[in-house]
Amino acid sequence: CPPLSPLSPPSPGAVKVTPGHSPADLALARAQGLPLLSVINEDGTLCPPGGGWLQGVPRFAARPQVLAALAERRLLRGTREHPMTLPLCRY
Repeated sequence: CPPLSPLSPPSPGAVKVTPGHSPADLALARAQGLPLLSVINEDGTLCPPGGGWLQGVPRFAARPQVLAALAERRLLRGTREHPMTLPLCRY
C-alpha cells in the first residue's frame, strides 16, 4: 500500500490503521509519522488515548457505548455481524 499524500485521490471514507496488528499498517504508520498508541490496558480496560470518556471501561462494555455515542450524533450508518477467524499461536 503506497503512503498517503496530499495528492492522493479523495476518499469517501476512513481507513483503520492498526500498527500493532499488521506489518503493513506498521509500515504505513511509520511512513506517515503517526504515533504508536495503546488504547487498551493490560487488564482489558480502555486508557486515555482510546477516549478519555471511556477510561477504565472494559473493552467489550465500551463497544455499545461507542455505538450509542455515534448514533446520538447521527454518525452511525448501521452495524452488521462480521465473522472473524483469528489465528492462534501455539507458542
